Amino acid sequence: MKKIHLKLGVLTLVTAGLIGTVSCSSDDHNYLTKVDIEIPGPEGPEEPSEGAEKATIKVEIVSVEEESVTFKLATTHAEKVHYLIEKKGVEVTVDQVKEQGVVVEDATAEQVAEGLEPEQEYVLYALAINKEDVITFDAKGVSFTTKKALDISLIISDVDATHERVIFTITPTGAVKMRYMVVEKSAMEGREMTAEEVMEEGFSIIKVDGPSTLKPKVTKPNTEYIIYVAGISASDTHLIVQEEVKTKDESEAPVDEELKVMTQMNFVGDEVGHTVAYDLYMSNDQWDVQFVVAAAQADEDILKEGRYIRNASQGLGRPGADEVGKSFQIKNKQTGDLDTDIDYGEIRIAKTSATAYKVEVDMVRKTDVTKRFKAVFEGVPVKGYPRP
Repeated sequence: MKKIHLKLGVLTLVTAGLIGTVSCSSDDHNYLTKVDIEIPGPEGPEEPSEGAEKATIKVEIVSVEEESVTFKLATTHAEKVHYLIEKKGVEVTVDQVKEQGVVVEDATAEQVAEGLEPEQEYVLYALAINKEDVITFDAKGVSFTTKKALDISLIISDVDATHERVIFTITPTGAVKMRYMVVEKSAMEGREMTAEEVMEEGFSIIKVDGPSTLKPKVTKPNTEYIIYVAGISASDTHLIVQEEVKTKDESEAPVDEELKVMTQMNFVGDEVGHTVAYDLYMSNDQWDVQFVVAAAQADEDILKEGRYIRNASQGLGRPGADEVGKSFQIKNKQTGDLDTDIDYGEIRIAKTSATAYKVEVDMVRKTDVTKRFKAVFEGVPVKGYPRP
């Protein structure tokens, strides 16, 4: 309501439909006074009274994905907050936001809106209402564009660790090439790893058409690591995903089985494409053990020193350079039983003199990663297949 002020003579009487006039002598005075009359104003929301602060609201976009957006709201003096997301170019009114929008339960938390379309321009409108139902609304809104739909997906799962290894499964969709890195978390403070870095510096993941379980060795127990996996699709789209893991304490180290000391070793080398594959035959009174390792730029007749790795995800067939082949044999000669419970590990070959070697086998079990198959040969290996 608005107030207007009229000046009226004290001897003038205003009545409904009747005006009366009273004559006065020349000694009388016409005094003026103010009378407040309230008349109705135009309809609409009232301005807040002096005791009610007007609400404020600010929207900050945190991140945008293919089908979702994450944003923050900063408000003051707001009793209620609503938001509405519409495609760019669609006219939106304050009434639509209030009636059709999402009612925010906790304006201090990050908000996530899902169900959007990839590669689409949107505008986010938000309003705040103070305790007297006065609305604050920015009709321009905040614009954003969702990401292009990716033709590649990478999922890291089943993350675990021992005191010296991290263990994880990677499940790709649409990848034509993948690599991974495991980096100490402390080394990544203040920076972000990129897909390009992993694809350039990481280790290859051979299998791209299904899940692979990897168990790479790390250097420190009781330490936080970040697993990075990057992949490239057929359209050259790059993607990187990550998970964190902490290695166990040394007190939780695997319990090794009894070390099997081998008394004889034979080897045979076979060169194909500048890579020599060595068949290693080790034996004693109880065991016959056979593994295959491969070395680049090597001599068929001379064992090449080095560390040869067997990965859980490695394919069958001839191993690549510095690898241990998937095919192996561990036979108990006394019982005739074959040991097939080998998942991953390594073989180390080192010279101890001009002709003598030390060959160490250290393999981790599939059924229990806390247990190992370990064997060692120290002596002069014999070139040629073992005698029948």
